[in-house]
Amino acid sequence: MRRGEVEMGRVRRLDEVQRQALPAHADVWVDRALGTDPVRWAAWESGARACYQYCGVGWPARVARVTSPLALARALDLAQVDETPGREHRALAGMIRDAVESRTERAIMNRFDPHVVAAVRREVFEPVDTALAPHAVALAVDDAVTGLLLSHAPARAQESARAAALAVSPVGRVRRANRRVPSDWRTWTLTLGGRWESAWTAYASFFSAVAADERERGWRRRVEKYSAAQSAGWWYPCLDFVLVSEPPVFVRTERVAGSPARLHCATGPAVGWSDGWALYFWHGTRVPAWVVDAPTVDAVHAEPNVEVRRCGIEALGWDTYIATAGLRLVDTAPDPGNPGFDLRLYDLPERVWGEPTRVLLATNGSAERDGTRRRYGLPVPADVPTAVSAAAWTYGLTGDQYARLYRRT
Repeated sequence: MRRGEVEMGRVRRLDEVQRQALPAHADVWVDRALGTDPVRWAAWESGARACYQYCGVGWPARVARVTSPLALARALDLAQVDETPGREHRALAGMIRDAVESRTERAIMNRFDPHVVAAVRREVFEPVDTALAPHAVALAVDDAVTGLLLSHAPARAQESARAAALAVSPVGRVRRANRRVPSDWRTWTLTLGGRWESAWTAYASFFSAVAADERERGWRRRVEKYSAAQSAGWWYPCLDFVLVSEPPVFVRTERVAGSPARLHCATGPAVGWSDGWALYFWHGTRVPAWVVDAPTVDAVHAEPNVEVRRCGIEALGWDTYIATAGLRLVDTAPDPGNPGFDLRLYDLPERVWGEPTRVLLATNGSAERDGTRRRYGLPVPADVPTAVSAAAWTYGLTGDQYARLYRRT
């Protein structure tokens, strides 16, 4: 990649080719991170060993693989590994981040103007981080670790966790499997996210390609090795052993125009591991299984999380939800943009959407392949008074402007 505009050894701005390459670079890293290609374990170990070397620490003799992030977290508990984040004694995730990420960030800030750094963060780090939803996976592990007994986890996850715990336990024995994990046990958070944390490696690798200067080989080499160490799943590095999880065996996504892929599946789990642990996502939001497998009005109304309620309504279908929930009809009118079909405006209870809202029920202007026309709901502000003005609002028009439309497609 070319070096952009350089002044006094500092990259002041990216050139046009480099700017145009930013979205594609983000897409490549999203596809790589959400891929299910087998891990090249020799390359992973080489990268992980280098990370230990950067910390001035020897590589431990014990390395154990587990089947999923859930199995990794449960293995740490069974092995009686107790570390407090911020006061850890033998866990090394923080040291590795400092030795690689923090040191690289300082080199990047010295080599690139702040507005260049901000642009790459905006165009690469943020879209990759959004697409991968690493925090959603971490919350799912948290829910499963502290909310369920290990005996409720998939059988293969239990087996993997117990085998790994026996391999790495610092005391030579493991805890009983049906023990409830204390809510304040946070050892599992002292991990590196592997492929799920590709946002930072995507961001840093772009700068590495721009600064292709042998004199700066040091930090660029660290990015390369760190990328290899993050090519598997979650991993827990410590002085005594390393635990590393396999990546998923399936990942289902959707494409949104102008954005990288995001996790979504309308027919089942969006992410699944070989041990049977799986997560559901609806247009990038992690949701309980009922949203996809069996959405109902009762389940929507019982759900405490507003965002999950919204996803549940979308999965159920706005027309079905409106008919079943008995929403109050505010206004109805012929659709000026779709002759022959009506617009219907309803009040949506604040407890459902999290704020006062109305919903416009409209009919698609184009027929489906079977000749039917899909009906869909569009949330609109609570102060929109009529169905026509609600439709106009969704297009950024006034009611009069929308009324003059001939046909919407």
